[in-house]
Formats: sequence, structure tokens, C-alpha cells
Amino acid sequence: MTAERIAVAAQKGGVGKSFTSVNLATGLARASWRCLLVDADAQANSTSLFCSLDDVEFDLYDVVARGTDVRKVVLSTRVDGLDLLPSTLAVARLDHEMISMHRREARVFESLEPLLDEYSAIIFDLPPALNAVVISALSAATSLLVPTDASEWGLRGAKMFLEWGEDLRQARVLSADLLGILLTKFESGTRIGREVRGELYQSGLPLFDVVVPKRTGAERMIASRLVIGDEGSDDDINDAYGRLTLEVIQRVNDVRTRRGRHAKE
Repeated sequence: MTAERIAVAAQKGGVGKSFTSVNLATGLARASWRCLLVDADAQANSTSLFCSLDDVEFDLYDVVARGTDVRKVVLSTRVDGLDLLPSTLAVARLDHEMISMHRREARVFESLEPLLDEYSAIIFDLPPALNAVVISALSAATSLLVPTDASEWGLRGAKMFLEWGEDLRQARVLSADLLGILLTKFESGTRIGREVRGELYQSGLPLFDVVVPKRTGAERMIASRLVIGDEGSDDDINDAYGRLTLEVIQRVNDVRTRRGRHAKE
């Protein structure tokens, strides 16, 4: 079955986008989905959780700009069933170079096409930008997950991103189904957290039932290069992303049913 391609995208930085990408990919892999995590962010946060950047020989830039065989670039990770297409600072040049490329919106999809039948899911960790790399990755995506933290700026950024996405739909660049909005870094004891959550509920947008709590344990996991299920990982974070994984599987099944397909159980 052709891989479900899930873009994790947000216009605002600091909303847990990379952390969500990594742990969703890990959760899917541990649910027996063969998964590829594509790090499309030059900050390479997702890549750094699995390997030293000094050890990365090829990255997304090499695949898209130089035509390097994608199979030569993909790395295995310590998580069974999870592979990584890494990023480095070189990916920062990709946006500039893609502007002059023919059919630039299709470049990410065409670069990954040889792998589509080898994975159950491909997760894109996208930078907090509205650039050529993001547009090409969104064009390649079949599903979209938008994280936002429990802040007014985060909520505003999510709404702006979705409005921009509608422009891309009108231009027939984006066709991905919106799986949902994920509220991250949530503190139920704060007024702003409750207000943002309430406004999201009233917006009519599809929200994930799970809410990712704000935990210092998440920062410790990042510092120690831990993902969900690793020894020493935070229990509340494990629970939240475990439940998110189940919700994503269910929602992918639902959208595939609407498309006339069925996701792997």
C-alpha cells in the first residue's frame, strides 16, 4: 500500500512541531507501521534526536537539489521500523535553489516516489515558514497535522497557516486531508491555556482529543535524545503521544475509507 504522507506543519516556531513529528513517527513504528521521518527543517532537530549531525553524509538537499538516490540517503534509527531522511544546515540553501527549479512544487514527491510502496507512513517535519520547501512537501502530503501551543500567538499562527493552506488548495497545490489541530504545551491551571482551548473548541476545526501537557520532562527527553518508549522518558509525554498515535491511525483509516482505501490496522 502506498505510504500515507503526513505533514506536521505550523507557521509559528516553538509549538512542539519537531517533538511531535519524532514521537508520532516513533509511535507509528511501534504500532507496526513501517515509517519514514523526513526532516525538512534546516535546524535538524528531528535528525539530532537520532544521530550526530557530524555523521550525516547526505541529506534532503542532496536528494532534491542534486538528485542523489534517496535510498543512499535514508538512515535506519534505533527504533525498529523507523527510518530517517536527515537534514543539515545545507537544507537552508534548498529553498533558494528551488525557486528556479522546473516543477518545484512536485520535487519533494518525485524525490520520495521510489520509496512510497516501502513504508506505511512518511512523516514530514516542516520548518515554521511559508517557503518553497514547505510548499513542495505539502504538495506531496496526503494528510496534515497542525500543532499549536496554548498561547494566543500559537493560535493565531495556526489560523494563519490554515488560511494560507486554503489558498494552496484553491491553486490545486495542496490536497491533503486535515487530520486535526493538536494542542501542545497545555497547562489546565492557566487562564490563557483554558481560553485557547475553548476558542479552538468553538472554531469548528477538527481537534485531536488528546492534549499534550506542558512538561519539563519533554525538555529532559530532548536533552537526553529520548523518544516515547525509551527508558527514562516522561510518563505523561509517553501517554499523550501514545494516545495521539492511536487517534492518527483512526483518522487515517477514516480518511482512507472516504478515499476508498483502508489503512493498516
